[in-house]
Amino acid sequence: MSDSPRQPASGLLRRLLATLVVALIVATAWSGVLDTAAVDNTMPTFKRALATFAAARALNGVISVAQGTELAIQPVGVGVTLGVGQILDPLNDLIESFSWLALLACVSLGTQLLLAEAVVNDLFNAALSAAALLLVLAWWVVPSGRVAPVLLRAFTILAFARFLFAVVALTTAWVDQTLLAERQTEALERIELTQTHIETLQDQAPPPATATQGSLLERFGDYLDERRQALDVEARLNDLKDRVNGAIEEVIHLLVVFTVQTILVPVGTLLAAYWGLLALLRRRT
Repeated sequence: MSDSPRQPASGLLRRLLATLVVALIVATAWSGVLDTAAVDNTMPTFKRALATFAAARALNGVISVAQGTELAIQPVGVGVTLGVGQILDPLNDLIESFSWLALLACVSLGTQLLLAEAVVNDLFNAALSAAALLLVLAWWVVPSGRVAPVLLRAFTILAFARFLFAVVALTTAWVDQTLLAERQTEALERIELTQTHIETLQDQAPPPATATQGSLLERFGDYLDERRQALDVEARLNDLKDRVNGAIEEVIHLLVVFTVQTILVPVGTLLAAYWGLLALLRRRT
């Protein structure tokens, strides 16, 4: 007999807390605070992805032009031609593949922004509010009936659809800002430096030396100039190899960044939200 007064009080407290939670969800939907945060935090990530895609395409164009560049030297009258294209081929192939992933990242982030903004409208909020009002009335008027569980399912699905894309965008932005942004910025700067170096190398490609007739002293001077030119070309090619290897490493880092940013985090968040929704819908309330 002593437990009977506690049961109604416990049920009343549960209904009161549930009503407050529903009211908070509806207020959050109308305020748009979650949607604004999602857009504000995702936009820098989206702009970085666009800048990375543009840098990749620009580097691809520079490499395509530079691949026809040849550095020619003629030590002791023997012509030697050094092709830049052989050094740039591995980086060019990787950049072409990476450009598609960078484009996919831009499309993915842009789609997240679009979907997050698509559900921010008065009609959707009004439908959520109507479902919340009916649910609260069912809880307080006929709490033991069969209407409340049905309305709870409807309200849960509407709330899930209303906030899903904002949560996905916020999760992606949080992971990006916490783990990926600094690495992506450094890799982008390294790629831009490589592009500048390739353009400089192409502009400074020396013309092939020509054999000259003259005195022994003049020909010896020409020989020394040709040797200096050969050493300079070799040094520049070695420097280019080092920069290309570094750029390849940075592009691989960007591949990891965009894979996490475009595939793992959004898909993982959607799956977690879906499983959470199923768990909620399976509960008997």
